[in-house]
Amino acid sequence: MLKTAIKVVVLDITGQYSEHFHDVCPSNVEAAIASQLNDSIAGTLDDNREVDGQAGNFLAFKEAIAKLLGEFMEGDERLLILNPNRFEVSRMEGKPFSGKANLMVRLTVVEITQIISEALLALVQDEFTDEARVCLVLDEAHSLVPEWNSTVHDAETGAVNGTARAILQGRKYGYGCLLITQRTANVTKSILNQCNTIFGLRIYDATGMGFLENYVGASHARLLATLPDRQAVVFGRASSCNAPIIVRLNDADRVRSDLWEPSLTQIPKTSGGSASAATQPEEPGSKTGDDIPF
Repeated sequence: MLKTAIKVVVLDITGQYSEHFHDVCPSNVEAAIASQLNDSIAGTLDDNREVDGQAGNFLAFKEAIAKLLGEFMEGDERLLILNPNRFEVSRMEGKPFSGKANLMVRLTVVEITQIISEALLALVQDEFTDEARVCLVLDEAHSLVPEWNSTVHDAETGAVNGTARAILQGRKYGYGCLLITQRTANVTKSILNQCNTIFGLRIYDATGMGFLENYVGASHARLLATLPDRQAVVFGRASSCNAPIIVRLNDADRVRSDLWEPSLTQIPKTSGGSASAATQPEEPGSKTGDDIPF
């Protein structure tokens, strides 16, 4: 995707993508972006005054992340790595009293995932297209878009639904998703059921096998527990075969030496956006001023 100029936004709570892709996105960029964005909205982190139906820095974060993603989509950079765990975002829980929040809570990675996915949709829904424009990578997806029975509270359930809607609507605008998980059973089926292509590597979880059986059939599903390393059952539009097939995946060292490294001159490096220019919400009473591709 990077080689063919498709924008890629990775939500990485593992901290490993910056290491793998340091040639394109230096390892310090992801942390620097988060620090800069947090600094820009820190002033209202603990502010319990209600503004436009919210309190805390929730609205400021939405504005800042939309600005960051907008600059990324408009610029030459092709890879943006974000760790939702790094963002310090607060919101109001329940209804306010006398213009102030009774309870303030911090956003979870599930809620932050929704904000990012919906911000990307807003940036691309200007025109229909069959060509890929941007891909949202959800690694450890069971933590970012969990099934309803794995969410912590109702706000997370609503956030997962919001993320699913954004991703499903985005397909007609060239907005795709790469979902990676070791726990298929714990990922929302609203997204999984819409995947065009499935790569099933070795798995022992019976629930996960049961889900994949719907795609690859009972015989191939039974093989999932015995697959050797770097082999996968593949089925979907990315395969030229109408039936599930077992493939041997590319050797990482050869892909890096033969494909990745020769392509580096064609891929602009990520330097990070300027989140510090994000605006704070207007204060009450104030005047309005002007494993990856290897």
